[in-house]
Amino acid sequence: MWTEFSGPPRESFCLLMSDLATINITEKQLDLLLSGLRYVRSAEKLRVEEPTPEYVRSRTEKLNEIETLVDTLNSSPRKQSASQV
Repeated sequence: MWTEFSGPPRESFCLLMSDLATINITEKQLDLLLSGLRYVRSAEKLRVEEPTPEYVRSRTEKLNEIETLVDTLNSSPRKQSASQV
């Protein structure tokens, strides 16, 4: 499975999911990160713009990327190992 990351304008790259680094974070850090993602998701949903096909496609992709990241963080084995520390 490939994951695409977008950076500054006109910069993006793809990585194999197996190439992604594992991070060790605490439950508190995970909660903070997930809270930030909820904020970003809400901001994207509330953004007011002309609903052109390109905008709708872009918005849907962004929301899907956020949801995928949230799911990945929630199902990460790091979550169990961090709670054992």
